[in-house]
Amino acid sequence: MSNAAAEFVFLGEHPALDFANTLYAPHGELADQLRSWPDLLKWLGEANLGEGPALEVSKAEANTALAAVLALRAAWTKQITGILAAKPISKDFLRTLNAALEKDHFTEAVAPAAETPLALVRADSRLRGVERVLAILARQIAAFLTECNHDYLRQCAGHGCVLFFYDTTKNHRRQWCSAAACGNRHKVAAFRERQAKKDG
Repeated sequence: MSNAAAEFVFLGEHPALDFANTLYAPHGELADQLRSWPDLLKWLGEANLGEGPALEVSKAEANTALAAVLALRAAWTKQITGILAAKPISKDFLRTLNAALEKDHFTEAVAPAAETPLALVRADSRLRGVERVLAILARQIAAFLTECNHDYLRQCAGHGCVLFFYDTTKNHRRQWCSAAACGNRHKVAAFRERQAKKDG
């Protein structure tokens, strides 16, 4: 197993898609960026989804906990490809999501806030460890499924790129995970092809 630092990408325009995109091909070969529980905690922090002791697990639990998260990611990625193929969301997948959400219990209260006089504040989750992480991820996936227009879900058109993104552009014609990366590579490849035809 490589000790190289994980190469997280946040190009999905939604945390649920960024979660799926933790398995991608940064150098042309599919590579998992969540290779350990610390990798996952680092990703959650960078994704602004949570951090702190409540997300920690013991060394003895780490492998099993990570396996549960990766199983959710695999199931979610399958649903994403299904959405792209105009297939309905699996009932089994919805049961998996709801099972993670049902474990989380919280209260809400009206409290003073910095930017507005009052705000509805959710109490901290009582869940800990892997159950809390799964609830966080399940909530993001549920938000994508219920709040986003699935017609704007895309997979990068770049050769060999597997990244997903939510097309938030005005005309909804975005093709690439990144114009600077895959988009630029496509332009270079097209230019070389034109040059080869001229020289031929």
